[in-house]
Amino acid sequence: MGEYIMNTPCLSIIKYSLFKLCCCLLLAACVQIPVNAFSEDKDAVKTLIIYYSRTGKTKLISETLAKNINADLLEIKDPQDRSGAWGFLKSGLDAFRHIHTPIEPENPDISPYSVIIIATPIWSWNVSTPIHTLFQKNRFDGKKLILITTANIHIMKYEKFGDDASFIKRYLKGYLRDKRKAALNEVINSGGEFIGHYHFETQKQTDEQLIEETLKCVDYVKGKVS
Repeated sequence: MGEYIMNTPCLSIIKYSLFKLCCCLLLAACVQIPVNAFSEDKDAVKTLIIYYSRTGKTKLISETLAKNINADLLEIKDPQDRSGAWGFLKSGLDAFRHIHTPIEPENPDISPYSVIIIATPIWSWNVSTPIHTLFQKNRFDGKKLILITTANIHIMKYEKFGDDASFIKRYLKGYLRDKRKAALNEVINSGGEFIGHYHFETQKQTDEQLIEETLKCVDYVKGKVS
């Protein structure tokens, strides 16, 4: 039986062609993947949630929100002990007097982010003292800002009362309206572009209920930054 033997030059040419093809495919893969990744990173909106939490409720909300919008998370810490009934009273008094407190970190690096969400409990109808200090020590120029607040009652509670309501209800309506404006002005005066505010009423709310409400906030935030 005759036997076909491929000559050496022909075999060498085939091997060289296959080697060249493999190199081209490998090079294309190495180049294409980083280009696509860079393109996606370039278009992505980087978001940072900065929060302070005295009781853990604002922390739960912030962590749930961060997980669902793919945001980074930064906790502001206050070295003062604000736990318990005495801590509650002291915190309210500090906020009422608009004093400042040492915080850590004092000047967080926000340069990689285009959207900053600041989450804070409300004390004496002001932002918490640690977040008040954060605004005093930092600028947010060029950033889009969303404020998230938590409190035992809804900040719009007295808005439903008209001119025929009792004096105390009308007084509280005006007082709380002024407090809301002051809190929002504190955000605006920090230099950023204020694009939204979402409030959580936390009294008698379970963790599951707060998480459920946070998922509604997810849609709100996505709508604001899109």
